[in-house]
Amino acid sequence: MTKIVTGLEPLFNPRSVAVIGASNNVNKWGRSTFSSLMKHYRGDLYAVNKREEKILGHPVYKRVTDIPGEVDLVVIVIPPENVAGVMEDCVKKGIKASVIITAGFAETGPQGKALQDKVVNIARRGGIRIVGPNCMGMWSASARLTAFMFPMDILDGPLALISQGGNIGGALVADATARGIGFRHYVSCGCTADIQIEDYVEYLGHDDSVKVIMLYIEGLGDGNRFVEKVKKVTRMKPVVALKPGKTDAAARAISSHSGALSGSDPVYDAAFKKAGVLRVESSTELLDLGIGLLTQPLPKGRNVVITTPGGSYGVMCAEACALRGMNIIDLPDSAMKTFNTMFPSRWSHGNPVDPAGDRDFVQYLRAPEVALQCPEVDALIFMGFGSFSALSSVFGGGKGGTGIMNWVKGIEGIEEMAPAALKILNSGDEKDIRQLVKALIGMMFASIMPTKSLKMDEFLETLSGALTTEKMLHTSFFDTLNDLFESLTTGNSDKLGDINIMDLMEPIPGALVRGLIEKYGKPMITTTFTEGNTQLSEAGHFPYPNSDRASNVLKNF
Repeated sequence: MTKIVTGLEPLFNPRSVAVIGASNNVNKWGRSTFSSLMKHYRGDLYAVNKREEKILGHPVYKRVTDIPGEVDLVVIVIPPENVAGVMEDCVKKGIKASVIITAGFAETGPQGKALQDKVVNIARRGGIRIVGPNCMGMWSASARLTAFMFPMDILDGPLALISQGGNIGGALVADATARGIGFRHYVSCGCTADIQIEDYVEYLGHDDSVKVIMLYIEGLGDGNRFVEKVKKVTRMKPVVALKPGKTDAAARAISSHSGALSGSDPVYDAAFKKAGVLRVESSTELLDLGIGLLTQPLPKGRNVVITTPGGSYGVMCAEACALRGMNIIDLPDSAMKTFNTMFPSRWSHGNPVDPAGDRDFVQYLRAPEVALQCPEVDALIFMGFGSFSALSSVFGGGKGGTGIMNWVKGIEGIEEMAPAALKILNSGDEKDIRQLVKALIGMMFASIMPTKSLKMDEFLETLSGALTTEKMLHTSFFDTLNDLFESLTTGNSDKLGDINIMDLMEPIPGALVRGLIEKYGKPMITTTFTEGNTQLSEAGHFPYPNSDRASNVLKNF
């Protein structure tokens, strides 16, 4: 690691944190900031306030210099005019990193900029790095550090986000959390008075647990420095940026928000291209592309096949793809012949592939592989494949009813296989478990729909292989399997009624998508039927709400 990267370690991995301005007053940010840290942080946590004796059960120190132990990081939540004096104390204490949540600096004009410069000069004299000011705080999963100005749910995961906008950053975190996606690090960097965006990117580039870096940028201090540092990172991992400022109105808003100079949009466009940064146009697109880069390979070309449960979905998706420069190709002869044997004669006989209401759901699931195995096909979009939740009605409800009991007991041969299946699951032997899962899924499908035998075994092999990877062996899918076979072995009908069938069904689309991606090395993008957040399943499947967003991800690849 370079010196600048090493210098950020006390920020991302502090052994101790002090909140200067911690408070018992629920109307003050010092209260919510301190309680936010209490929620997850496991290092030494200190409260600093001149007027309080105890805050949320913690003893309070009048000044940071009164704290007996070492302090790696301070979070500052006090009026702006007092920050410089506090920073002097931090220098005396030997602190190496700070998060200044306080606003009222460069974003307010020349006087605020002068105050900001004074604080930065004091900090640099003591070697203290600064996040902010005028920010909402930060998260570092490696330290369980929730240094936010208010408690916020966030998951550990492979993304990283650096945002000059606190509200946009918080919204992206909330949206990602709702989708089941997590961040290894998130920094609301505010005015970037000290640590620049490219410094964060450089640090994150050396963190192997970060797979994709997302940026919300309002302005850069030194464009050449940004390009030089970031282009080294984009050779290792993707960096995606959202940069507003194409209009005068946005440029004025940026100046009053973060104190940054928006700059010429064509210049930023050129800088991003030179640095290897992918630029997007909205916060939704930023997260969508970030997730897509996590879960999908890059296509070799622009030829797309669409599979759909309904003609109108296919029409909309075809137009969305065409408008974004993708080719909705004619189906290769080999695919046409196979689909003719799989689907009723009323199927669409073209791209998009529409089985026209065929009830053989296994063929609906097999259709993507028929297309992906064709050399002419570079990518596939599967409309309406995002969730199996609607299947709960088939079983009389997902949990706690007689529907699940009757359905399970009605699966031919399942009670007889239960004792041996339980032993296989407890053995941990991946090969045997794979064959068990393959047999069970085949029995489940056969019990609820007519299935043609055409390459059924090959389909089940792909599906069971993805479901029995090391990652999947430690999920609720296998816990539910264990409960299922234990209930059948012991005859415990009450426990059987408590099993949530969706724990078995929800991972199936994710496993199928992941299995096909790994098998063919091509992107397989899926959508749901409606708008709204959807969970990233345990099998690593992420559906998009509509064809516009799905096709937009492919466009940006």
